[in-house]
Amino acid sequence: MIDCMQISADSPLLDEKTRETIHGVFGKLNQDVVIKAVVDMKEEKSLEMASFLRTLTELSDHIALELYEPLDGADLGMEISHLPATGLFFNGEYTGVSFHGVPGGKEINSFVIGIYNLAGPGQELSKAAVKKIGKLKRPAKVKVCVSLACHHCPGVVIACQRIAMLSPLVEAGMYDANLYPDLVEKFKIERVPLVIINDKDVFAGPRSIEDLTQLLLDAK
Repeated sequence: MIDCMQISADSPLLDEKTRETIHGVFGKLNQDVVIKAVVDMKEEKSLEMASFLRTLTELSDHIALELYEPLDGADLGMEISHLPATGLFFNGEYTGVSFHGVPGGKEINSFVIGIYNLAGPGQELSKAAVKKIGKLKRPAKVKVCVSLACHHCPGVVIACQRIAMLSPLVEAGMYDANLYPDLVEKFKIERVPLVIINDKDVFAGPRSIEDLTQLLLDAK
């Protein structure tokens, strides 16, 4: 495991105003969450992510951080073929929620809200949405490919990851499409957000949590 204390806690992605806003959100956390990230410390984006996470975890006593080298991260349960890879863990278990790349720009919102939904009161969901998520019967792995400048992307990421938090059958990861040309080529990504289910079914554009749940129910 990498010594987190050797990582800078002064990420340029989080200015003073942003830190104050996040601190206010994290002030509502009432349970503990562990962030586990697999980073290649020889790569710029991994170093950027490590500093972002170290800075973020300084804003709440309810958040702990663990950093792993790629060879040590294989047993965490999350996909680590696209680094940096960061997962949220709750009560010692991987929640199925992950972020691949650095959630800067608009995606800071999805990262912060993801933690709030997991370890805080969470955003309100309708009983109908919760009931529909409960009908999921098949395992599903979801990739949400985003651009950090996209206004619609965070909402889709938050919704997919909320489904993963409520259903042990679902994993949902955010992927910064600009960092992973292999995904752009494989899935012919021309617009975002792009939701990919089980590396087969591809859906473009913004969607509600009810719409996304229906896509999962229909997936084969």
